[in-house]
Amino acid sequence: MKVCYVFPGQGSQSVGMGKNIYNKYKSSRNIFHCGNKILGFDITDLMFNGPEEELKKTINCQPAILLTNLAYFSVLKEINPCSLTLGHSVGEYAALVASNTLSLEKAIELVDTRAKLMNECIPNEKIEKNTSHMAAVLTDNLDLVYNACKRCSSSESIVQVANINSQSQIVISGNNDAVIKATEYLKKEGVKKIIYLNIEGPFHSEIMRHAAQGMKRVLKNIIIKEPTVPYITNFTADFASEPNQIKELLVKQICGTVRWKQSLEKAISEGFDVFVESGSGNIQTKLLKRNYKGINILDTSDII
Repeated sequence: MKVCYVFPGQGSQSVGMGKNIYNKYKSSRNIFHCGNKILGFDITDLMFNGPEEELKKTINCQPAILLTNLAYFSVLKEINPCSLTLGHSVGEYAALVASNTLSLEKAIELVDTRAKLMNECIPNEKIEKNTSHMAAVLTDNLDLVYNACKRCSSSESIVQVANINSQSQIVISGNNDAVIKATEYLKKEGVKKIIYLNIEGPFHSEIMRHAAQGMKRVLKNIIIKEPTVPYITNFTADFASEPNQIKELLVKQICGTVRWKQSLEKAISEGFDVFVESGSGNIQTKLLKRNYKGINILDTSDII
């Protein structure tokens, strides 16, 4: 049985995340306590008790997601050993720990730095009512979405493809006015449903360039090992094993497109037939069930 572990990213956070496994498993408690120590505050209290407005802030939710993903993994891997890892956006750091590429401690430090750098890049601009810096476009016409982004970007205001999550879900990201223009254009072109995302910033866009440059400097001094468990990267949707290549791809991922659909399809094409979502909620489980018939998806609620 070839088991692929899937680690969710930003958007999977919710008040109470990880509390059930914290109460039941020592291995999970150890991970949360390590996070508290390195971050310098009691993030578990925020995760378990809120308030939600504080938890969903980028500087808090990214490390919270990493810790929860790995707390689940510490339990699940003992039941179903891992053969491949995939992580969506910030979830990629959990995938690297699960691949024995990054230490837990260094992953926490890196994600904390990443979150702070990305937070610094969030534009100080007025957000139109009921809109956002990011929007999920429910269409299978990727070329149309790329064209919309090109038409609606300018030297002062940009929008680009941030995530290709599935055959029918593409996320765009950028300055609020450019995102609105792109959604209006797409609606005129026949796209029936677009959902503005409740998220702080224009992630996976060129607006995050300062964060990418900062992470490049930080990663120079971090020890990354070759994976002992295979790992597929967001940016290329392919395997990566050389440490300097992994560092480069982590930097590119910040401003680049998360090719999640292609990453999942790469795993399936390589014969990985069992998928486990390791983290809070079931965003990835629902996506897998909806889009990939015939694969086995383990329900972690039956295990933990």
